[in-house]
Amino acid sequence: MTTSLVTDYRANEWTDLIHKGQRLVGSEGSAQFALGDIGLDMVPLPPKGKRLPVKAYKLLANYADEVGLERERFEEYRLVSGAWPKKQRIKSVCWTVHSILSRRPDRFELIANPPVFRRTGERRWTCDAARRVLGWKTQVPENMEEKLRQVEEQLDDEMAVEVVERAMRRPDVVKRVADKPHVRETFNRAQVSRIREAREETRKLPEVQKLNEQQEVLTVLGLCSAFASGIGRTLPGLHLAELSQDSKNSIREGLDRVTAAVEWTEHVLATGSTDMDAALERLIAGES
Repeated sequence: MTTSLVTDYRANEWTDLIHKGQRLVGSEGSAQFALGDIGLDMVPLPPKGKRLPVKAYKLLANYADEVGLERERFEEYRLVSGAWPKKQRIKSVCWTVHSILSRRPDRFELIANPPVFRRTGERRWTCDAARRVLGWKTQVPENMEEKLRQVEEQLDDEMAVEVVERAMRRPDVVKRVADKPHVRETFNRAQVSRIREAREETRKLPEVQKLNEQQEVLTVLGLCSAFASGIGRTLPGLHLAELSQDSKNSIREGLDRVTAAVEWTEHVLATGSTDMDAALERLIAGES
């Protein structure tokens, strides 16, 4: 016979347990505030921007040791008591909520206006409700954002990739994700970036660099060959000596352009710099 480890409570039994727990939490909070008040009596909070002397810290530490408390815990009690004057404390709200909200400058107004507790519909403070106010992680997530945050914190990058990949196997999920413009934009940017990275990685390969080098050599040699063979085929059939002086000058200007281009190519071969001044650029372009 299998015995369940979880007790099934009737409604009235559960209510009695809740009330009993609330009384115990209240008594626990009273003890924590009482201890914090002792710490405040021993060492009051210093003015803002001021630090306590080392002697004060030693006094607090010695007391914590004597009563069997962790020094850090006793200091926390003291600071929370300092943040909550006795008249501002709410007996029905646990000490932990006071501790969490103690960081808020509007804590006195805040604690007097508790949020709605979704399970009962009543207005009351819980530790998760206080954490939610400060934007902290909640222990029991209630909305989609909190549930997603809890899942994200459990995933490292490798697991996240695997989860996304598996989710993409579900057509309905893929369609709904694709309908989100910001998701498409993010994916497209990542894809373009990855393509660029792949191209750069490919260009660095020795065999690709060799192919690029050969292509560049062939390109320049092709230009040289086209000019030389064109002149070689065409010049013998021309009557350049019989041309007018203006025509000859025009041809000489063209030759100056070719000479300048050849000299610039020699410069690029020697230095690797393809910069040219404005005058050379105009000359090669045939601009007056």
